Amino acid sequence: MLNNLSVKWKMTIFSAVFIFFIFIICNIIQLILIHTFTLKQEEELLYKRAKEVQTYISEQLKLKEQNLSGTEIFFDKIIEKHEMIRIVDEAGNELYDISEDFPDIQKEMLQQPNRIVRTKVEGEDLLLLKEPLKLESFSGTLEIGKNVETFDTFIEKVFWVLMLGTLLSLVLSLVSGLILARKLLSPIRILANTMRKIDDQQFQERVPVLETKDEFSQLSSIFNSMMDKVEGSILKQRRFIEDASHELRTPLAVIHGHLSLLIRWGKDNKEILERSLNISIKETNRMIELTNELLQLSQLEQKENEISHPNPCYALETIEDVLCNYKLIHRDLIIVCQNQSGTDILLSIPPVQLKQILINIIDNAIKYSGDQKEITLNMSDENGKCKIEISDNGYGISEEDLPYIFDRFYRVDKARSRSKGGNGLGLSIVKNMVEENNGEIKVKSILGEGTAVILLLPYAL
Repeated sequence: MLNNLSVKWKMTIFSAVFIFFIFIICNIIQLILIHTFTLKQEEELLYKRAKEVQTYISEQLKLKEQNLSGTEIFFDKIIEKHEMIRIVDEAGNELYDISEDFPDIQKEMLQQPNRIVRTKVEGEDLLLLKEPLKLESFSGTLEIGKNVETFDTFIEKVFWVLMLGTLLSLVLSLVSGLILARKLLSPIRILANTMRKIDDQQFQERVPVLETKDEFSQLSSIFNSMMDKVEGSILKQRRFIEDASHELRTPLAVIHGHLSLLIRWGKDNKEILERSLNISIKETNRMIELTNELLQLSQLEQKENEISHPNPCYALETIEDVLCNYKLIHRDLIIVCQNQSGTDILLSIPPVQLKQILINIIDNAIKYSGDQKEITLNMSDENGKCKIEISDNGYGISEEDLPYIFDRFYRVDKARSRSKGGNGLGLSIVKNMVEENNGEIKVKSILGEGTAVILLLPYAL
């Protein structure tokens, strides 16, 4: 049944029951303490009464020359309601028996070995005291009894007062528990309402962060931070889909147009047929390249959380291998390679990935350079990592575009990039590979003067 209740009512019920049991335990302890203290006080009054009687009898014997005449009159004067004073000698003979509305307890007193005892006679609760009475000329026993029903009545009233207080505490604990649960669960309710809005595709919604700096405030901050990441991821996904659709739509439209042209009247025209087929093949290759790059990005992202142990590679050997290929392909390309360390360095990155990183960067440098293409590659050490800086003398990148160059499909000059065959995915792939190998990548550029890409890669252990 409790499983079907809300957290608010569970907190209310549990807190009320918990407080109720605490009150019961406290009230039982109080009742026991009151009972013990009151009974002790009644016993002390009996002892005090016995001492007064002994003192009086002792004085009477001194004044009246060992005669107890007149003692009974004194007892009649001091006797209280529901009280008994009796004196017996050593033989058990009763000398005095003065009582006021008190039952006959002679048999009960004879049977009691204890000095003070509590008993019940004829439906009345009695407290009895037997005190030895030893004087110069007399030896016997002083017996004093007192009705303690008033004490019992008092204890009973205290009990009902405590029970009433306990029931009242139960009601108050229910009310206070409900108020407290509402107060404490208010941030949770706000969080739940925000989640409902987010479930309705309102990803911009955020939870108000309280200034209390408690666990709820921390939960709200963590939730908002998580939603910022989720919203950013969704926006990137939407942008990715939009850009990918745009990139794929263009070559598909071109291919469709040329195929339609061939179907209509281009089949008989050899020149048009060859031209349309070449363009279709070119656009198809572009789509294949784009699909491969997208697939590569997806694979890199899936490996982000995997622990990898890459095969190390020699930096200078890999760099010279890549540069040698470019010198063969681009006869007019000027490449300057500088190694400040003087020796080859072993890096903690697979040689295949380092080659692909260098190829993507150098390809961009060649594509976006002028007629005089010059690339400088400088290798040094920085903060315990290998620094590889690749600089060109190309068009450069403006400060407005620089923060977005690692975004997918982002191109500084879309028209120029498309004419040169770029998809805007190269630097995204490079960044993912570098970060996958615990490295860093930075870009510095001046518009119209050139761009420098800086790689910081860890050494192999």
